[in-house]
Amino acid sequence: MCKTRSLAICKSRNIEHIDLMGKNKKLGINLMEKVKKIEKKILKGSIEVIEKNLISEGDKVLIAFSGGPDSVFLYNFLKFLKSRISMEISLVYVNHNLRADVENDLKFVKKFAAENDVDCYIQSVDVKKYSKENKKSLELAARELRYEAIEEVRKNIGYNKIATGHNMDDNVETFVFRLLRGTSMNGLKGIPEVRENIVRPILGFEKSEILYFLKSRNLEYLVDYTNNENDYTRNFIRNEIFPCFERVNPDFRRKVESLIVEINERNFAGAEKFENEKNLEEKSFKILKKNEVNQKDELSFFLKKNNVQVSREKIDQIFRSFFNKNGELNVYGKLKIVKILNRNTKENLESDKNRILSDKTIILKENQSIKWYNYKITLCENIGDFKTDKNTSYIFFK
Repeated sequence: MCKTRSLAICKSRNIEHIDLMGKNKKLGINLMEKVKKIEKKILKGSIEVIEKNLISEGDKVLIAFSGGPDSVFLYNFLKFLKSRISMEISLVYVNHNLRADVENDLKFVKKFAAENDVDCYIQSVDVKKYSKENKKSLELAARELRYEAIEEVRKNIGYNKIATGHNMDDNVETFVFRLLRGTSMNGLKGIPEVRENIVRPILGFEKSEILYFLKSRNLEYLVDYTNNENDYTRNFIRNEIFPCFERVNPDFRRKVESLIVEINERNFAGAEKFENEKNLEEKSFKILKKNEVNQKDELSFFLKKNNVQVSREKIDQIFRSFFNKNGELNVYGKLKIVKILNRNTKENLESDKNRILSDKTIILKENQSIKWYNYKITLCENIGDFKTDKNTSYIFFK
């Protein structure tokens, strides 16, 4: 029997007012108090969104809508915001074609859009095919295709921003996930509120707050059964690790969020310090100090400035590759960040006069070979380990 996503038994209402003393008496005193706090938080959050310029007067915001509780809450949050500033809202749903019961989702999304009188765009992507062709996990393939599809819709309808329903639980999950996998201090910043044209207005809300609020409004949403399966690392963290944390401290999410905020503030202060010392240039890197720890710190800040997320291990690898024993850059000169083009990128990249940028970028991995025109290219850490064939001519580059 095929599993299906289930609907919470409820109907939609407007966000403008909560009548907790009327039809919702059965929620109980504790729930009413919690919802009142959430209502105040929504008002405060809407003010902060405007003050931080996440969303401004006249913005056209495309909501990444899955039909789940987070995206339904996000829609109502932005609807509340729309009553205070002039803005446009539309929905986009991306079908990953991974589940046989996806028609249930589509029906709900279309119904939601009709009942709320909001435009909705449906996109379909082939995650399995993309995953196989690019040798990526289904989770990563789905994420990449989802953002590509959403960005395509945004451009086509002339909107300027995309809003996603990431919440505090997602942020803490990301923090713990990166911590366990091994990351640099920069990686512990968590999910950013703004990344290019993507904004996350409800990042400060806990999942429990979202669910309490939806229940108080009898708002309908989809429940994804796959969230209860521990096939993915994030699901395991959410379902197995977080309950253990809660037994130690029920308020651990806010504690971790406070740590994320502190890390962000320290990173910002550190970046400002390096800027003032002129150790960083906008598109190139030049080390002024000879201490290896300071050099790696500066390298980390340089990568962060260019939105490159790397782990401590990667920083060490980059350092060993580009710097000699005296801590000086090799003969290549300056270390530069080059943006990789994907199939939907139409940006023009700056290139050196003696250099041609291909429309296809190939990533070279250690001890693996790739074909490039009439050549076969292999990257080896130790040239002495490379095995040659007498019938083949070779060119070696250091």
